[in-house]
Amino acid sequence: MDELNWKYSNAAGRWAGFGPYYAMFPVNFARLVVEQMTPKGGSVLDPFCGRGTAPFIAQATGRASLGIDMNPVAWVFAKVKTSPEPSTEKLVNRLDNLQHAVRPADRKAENEFQKWAWSEEVLGFLNAARRELDWRENRIDRTLMGFILVNLHGRLDDGVSNQMQKSRAMGPDYAIRWWKKRKMYPPEIDPGRYFCQRIKWRYWHGIIERKQVAEIIHGDSSTFLSDYKNKKFDLLFTSPPYFSVTDYRQDSWIRLWLLGEGPPLPDWKKDQRTTRRECYPQMLFDIFSSASRLLKPYSVVWVRTDARAFTKDATLKTLRSLWPWRKLFMRHDCPKKKTQTAHFGNKPSNLGEIDFVMPGRRSLPPSFSAWEQL
Repeated sequence: MDELNWKYSNAAGRWAGFGPYYAMFPVNFARLVVEQMTPKGGSVLDPFCGRGTAPFIAQATGRASLGIDMNPVAWVFAKVKTSPEPSTEKLVNRLDNLQHAVRPADRKAENEFQKWAWSEEVLGFLNAARRELDWRENRIDRTLMGFILVNLHGRLDDGVSNQMQKSRAMGPDYAIRWWKKRKMYPPEIDPGRYFCQRIKWRYWHGIIERKQVAEIIHGDSSTFLSDYKNKKFDLLFTSPPYFSVTDYRQDSWIRLWLLGEGPPLPDWKKDQRTTRRECYPQMLFDIFSSASRLLKPYSVVWVRTDARAFTKDATLKTLRSLWPWRKLFMRHDCPKKKTQTAHFGNKPSNLGEIDFVMPGRRSLPPSFSAWEQL
């Protein structure tokens, strides 16, 4: 664990936290699992990879990985983190080009939320980025888009927007009322200077040495994995969306707008696979079933999930049905401080989380306690 310092003193530490994302893996927890439950040179599969913490740690510690997520915001974060543009000069030049691409119409707010959320200078820059950056195909553009997404909204000293949450987008009506009541206006920021500083800070120690490939896929895991034949994995390490706690499209609606993947105001459409009781267990089974074909005979299965009864029981039933012959252990991780979910008023998160582990031939990490064999 001492080989890499996960603070800000080297490249691994600076890039590990790239991409604010709701309900993300804690970096130190994920690193312990990857390093202790896979051999050096091994491989990790995460079919709900979010911002790519598990693939990044696998890559940084010399392990191959495959991460998949349906949210394009998550895909950009994970892709940039594991394969950023190595040249800061190219990024800064592209940033300068983007500033010159701003048109007068780009500075005009499309709705009241935009008027209160960003200054005209920032809004013009954002609209130019929406139009000009080819984040799907071009690594320079994708890396720059990743930096913009990271800082699109947050605290007044930690983003280009008026006061907002960093990892989760709030409702526009609520935000407008909150700003007006407090007479808070968007900060006047020079986007070029602002993002140039963030790029230089992130790249201060360069990027990590990519000893192994981290393959990051945007799509449905059950569909993609059913046709995947490239590799078998030593560790299935993932955390599926918790039932009816959050909706990643709603959480990311402002960032999805910036990517051109969503409207300028949220549509509030629910992901039925994670919010309907009749759909959630089937979603888990479909994806874990597809993943099971890609595991080595004595691989490790490690799933972190919600401690509430429905989510926990649905996950347990899925694991039992797919691997009935394997030893299964469980531990309950109660939060020592207020969780990210609780900060948003979701009281069920106070119950903590559950780790289900099928260790194969490996030993459970001694730093974890209170394992129960089921």
